[in-house]
Amino acid sequence: MKRILGGLVCVGIVGGALAASKKSDPDTLAQVGETVGVKVKGSTPDGSSVSGPLVAFKPGDALPVEEKVRMRIRTDKKMEGAEVTVMAGANPGEVKLRGIVMNADQAHRAVRLAEGTVGVESVVNELAVPE
Repeated sequence: MKRILGGLVCVGIVGGALAASKKSDPDTLAQVGETVGVKVKGSTPDGSSVSGPLVAFKPGDALPVEEKVRMRIRTDKKMEGAEVTVMAGANPGEVKLRGIVMNADQAHRAVRLAEGTVGVESVVNELAVPE
């Protein structure tokens, strides 16, 4: 109950600050962010930590390129039914795609998704298409 109340207080603080602030008012937004952080931490049980989309990645954190490709392929609706494994290649920026796709269009789509991912320089296509 304390978490829910803390969350509602945070949403109210952020919403009020955003409604009243101007785009040229970054100091106020920074203060609101600090206040929200304090309130959220205060609403959690002792010894616990806050995790979620706002703290899941810290500045400077980066996913490996093969994980970026894996996420793109798994979340693409046109890749439904495909079983694609993404591995790091022999060279930096190279990824290997292995597995079975439903048809040739999915194979081409997987390669295009990989090539369009930031950090990918080359793609090794080892996908099998059933006949």
